[in-house]
Amino acid sequence: RGLCSAAAQESLNMNFVLSPRGESKTQALRAEFPDFVDIATDNQAVVDASDCVFVAVLPKQAEAVLSKLRFRSGLQVVSLIAGLSLDRVKKLIYPAVDCSVAIPFPAIARRQGACLLMPPSPSAEALFGLLGRCVAVEDEMHFKRLMCVSALMGNFYKQQLTVQEWLETNGVPAEQAVAWTAGAFNAFSADSANAAPGTLQALVAEQTPGGINEMVWKQLEEDGCNEAMRFSLESVHDRLSTGIFDRALAPAARRVLRKELQGDDLARPFLFPSLLMALFFLP
Repeated sequence: RGLCSAAAQESLNMNFVLSPRGESKTQALRAEFPDFVDIATDNQAVVDASDCVFVAVLPKQAEAVLSKLRFRSGLQVVSLIAGLSLDRVKKLIYPAVDCSVAIPFPAIARRQGACLLMPPSPSAEALFGLLGRCVAVEDEMHFKRLMCVSALMGNFYKQQLTVQEWLETNGVPAEQAVAWTAGAFNAFSADSANAAPGTLQALVAEQTPGGINEMVWKQLEEDGCNEAMRFSLESVHDRLSTGIFDRALAPAARRVLRKELQGDDLARPFLFPSLLMALFFLP
């Protein structure tokens, strides 16, 4: 929808051939953008008619779907399949070799999203640039670290829900509570939307000393909220790397372990004097 909107709004010379899979969504797009959208008879017809193919199927379906298709040399492929490595995608689409992996956020449908791309590709970057901010990286290890940030989406909404519920609990009507909560968070993020490396640090530092904004972030920092976020990001990275959800890496488990280790450290100085006393009294 984002690309169709861009083509329509900016009079771009683009046409989109959709797979018949997901019939209700494809028909809706065809009805909304009849001048730009065609629906193919099957997936192979999509590949044959396209210069650039976006592959968006569930990870468990990827092997079965892609292995049945005949790709051609010179075709560009962008994989949106979470968890399927770039190397594996390249093997499945051979002899096509121009391939990128992308992680777009849902807001690209409104052209207000962001997309992570690997490796950099001028044409893919141009397409995703129509939909919001595109961050392209060459290094696969960096890409995996950056992928972890996408896992914060649910927590972002949960924070807003907590604020909305607090307002409603204290008598604010639901319509006003959700409108102001959503508006406030949107305004906060607007100041960092095009951040440079030092922007976020500067935004934190500019909070009025002794004021309520500084008070809140410092209280949450002291309560371990930001440390918990770091622990959660490490847990996500481990899961993406190993495919295993290790509960021992969760923030609560990490805090318990640290307290146990600190307890051991406090106990150690008393062990050595006790040993000396025991030796002194031996016959």
